[in-house]
Amino acid sequence: MTSHIDHSWLKHSLVMIMTLREGDAGTWDAEKMADFAQSFSLDALGFSVGGIVAFYPTQVKHHPRAATLGDRDLAAEMIAALKKRDIRPVARIDPSMASRKLYEERPEWFAQDKNGKPIGVHGHFITCPNGGYYRDFMMRVIEEMLTRYPFDAVWANAAQFSPWHTPQCHCGVCRSKFRARTGKALPAENWGDETWRQYNEWRYECIAEWNAEVQALKNRVRPEAAWIPLSQVAESWDHSRVGGWDLDYTEPHQDGIVLEAQRRYANMFWPGLEARYMRDLAPEKGGGITVSYFLPWWRFYAVPAAENRMWAGQIMAQGVMPWIHVTGYQETHFDKRGLDSLRATFARFRANRDTYLDNRSGAEVALVYSRHSLDNIGQQDPTGRYLDHFRGAYNAMMDQRVPFDILSGHRLSLEALKRYRAVVLPNAACLSDAACDALEAYVRGGGHLVATHLSGNFDALGNPRAQTLLGRLAGITQTGVTWTNLRAAYGVIRDPDNPLMAGFEGTDLIPVAGDIVFVRTPDGEGDGKTAPLTLVPPVEGEVGSGISVPEFNVIKHVTDYPMVVDRPVGEGRVVYFPWQPDLIGFRYGLRDLFRLLANAVKAADGFQDVLRVTGPGLVDLALLRREDRLVLSLINFSSPGSFNTGQRRIIEELVPLHDLVIDIRAPEGFEAGTARLVFAERDIPVERQGAYLRLTLPKLEAMETIEIRGAGAA
Repeated sequence: MTSHIDHSWLKHSLVMIMTLREGDAGTWDAEKMADFAQSFSLDALGFSVGGIVAFYPTQVKHHPRAATLGDRDLAAEMIAALKKRDIRPVARIDPSMASRKLYEERPEWFAQDKNGKPIGVHGHFITCPNGGYYRDFMMRVIEEMLTRYPFDAVWANAAQFSPWHTPQCHCGVCRSKFRARTGKALPAENWGDETWRQYNEWRYECIAEWNAEVQALKNRVRPEAAWIPLSQVAESWDHSRVGGWDLDYTEPHQDGIVLEAQRRYANMFWPGLEARYMRDLAPEKGGGITVSYFLPWWRFYAVPAAENRMWAGQIMAQGVMPWIHVTGYQETHFDKRGLDSLRATFARFRANRDTYLDNRSGAEVALVYSRHSLDNIGQQDPTGRYLDHFRGAYNAMMDQRVPFDILSGHRLSLEALKRYRAVVLPNAACLSDAACDALEAYVRGGGHLVATHLSGNFDALGNPRAQTLLGRLAGITQTGVTWTNLRAAYGVIRDPDNPLMAGFEGTDLIPVAGDIVFVRTPDGEGDGKTAPLTLVPPVEGEVGSGISVPEFNVIKHVTDYPMVVDRPVGEGRVVYFPWQPDLIGFRYGLRDLFRLLANAVKAADGFQDVLRVTGPGLVDLALLRREDRLVLSLINFSSPGSFNTGQRRIIEELVPLHDLVIDIRAPEGFEAGTARLVFAERDIPVERQGAYLRLTLPKLEAMETIEIRGAGAA
């Protein structure tokens, strides 16, 4: 359980994590590094202390001191230098690997491949989270560090299964522990095998178990220190899934949350995704989202300044603190070009923390992120079978400028859901019974649910439900027929006056592709009753080709099959798309499909825009509220294109946006006083227009925050 010690400093702290290489031990200048940290306006600095090697004179057996350490105590030197500058020290540990020499002495502490061989990386061997290295040795290391030094927190790197993209562990401890839990042998990867899905879930549970043991030790030895292990969410599925990282499982055993948004993943909205997820998962806990100064494959090479400002800005916009990771600053060869701009950004964040923190979200729409769906319907293709659906819904809200939050599919409750006017399930196929119960109570009590494709068809571990969530809510049943991999199909707008079809003036067609699940509805929609949007089968020469000779490119048949099912349920409503507008919208960048999803959200009873932004560009919006203020942040994603390398885009520059007209719905009783631009450092006029406050943002570069104080607010 989380300790009752006050760790609230984590909620407002800017932090840097700095990795020491073994060779740094002899040349590290503690005063210089503390000055470097201070130049970033930091409240805390994390630096390497123990694990793979020790940077202090450890007395723990098997804990090798860094080869160049000599008689130095870098932990003590760094703490003294940081304390002089009023910067908190955070101990960085890494339990992921150890030396060949230790393997020869204690082979049972190490991960093994399926042939019983140790798994090597960088001349070391990977350790197993279930073995004695984690459960005994690292406990002694942590106890020694916390007993000897006044660290304010312990941060763990790579505390996981299969770090550094290494194979599945088959060590004796894992084999016996899994058998004791399930009565079964360790399975080979096969997502059609329920035992494999159980094993996959078991890895998450094992990592949470280790976190609980560390926190218990910490609470006994130095409760005032915070336990803040690293984790990741969503975009890093290839890393976190095999590693057993699930924040929902580990959060109860952490004093703060630290997620990482490494640059190896391509989507520029990942930091904002993680910040939304973290904030709503445990709003009472502090922590941050760590962003890297460098590109992942070139750790001494800076990310362009424009990208860093946009990347970090998404985090702060959600009321979460951005952290920064620097490696190798002491190198002779190091790219310093991004340092000054990042210093300026962090200084601005620090000076305006009161604006961003201790607010509540003003969003009235929530997307549900389902890690169980990522794994158990995603299976061997999590990106195509789940994540691109979620990415599409995320981009739809951004593109259509709808402020939104993210809720965890693990923790859905009526209390959490009823804060929102609309909730979106982007192919949230695998949901627990408790989640389905909460969604049903939400809808029947007046909530508005938008769902796509297979949402609610399976239990959390991917087993088909006897009655699907949509069958339970709206009597929607599946015929058992799915049309897969469509190309060149269309949806025909049959009722242009339907609010779901708003904004499509001038066309009666929208593009359709991907998979369609054929369903039946209680009143026969699709069997004579016309839905507002129905299917045109693929217009193609050969089935599945998506291609036709122009002279024969003819629509021969318009079906009555519904591409949207809209049903009242109790006091609420369900809008269901039996296909994949979210995924297809994301894959092809189709704004019409983003508009379709946003229309479905806005069809909620009594829906009014929380805010409206008029003007060009792709902008992410975050609206935060407090009794005496409104805080609107706009993050500019508008950038020139670059060559598609197959890896990621580098954002070298952002296109400034000008004269954006903003209308913010004023909370009841709120009278605006001043409107301040945080980055431009000046006030702008704000006027009341009915239920809305109107202002004009003269210029948006990477980020701007508008703080509107209530009349009479200090």
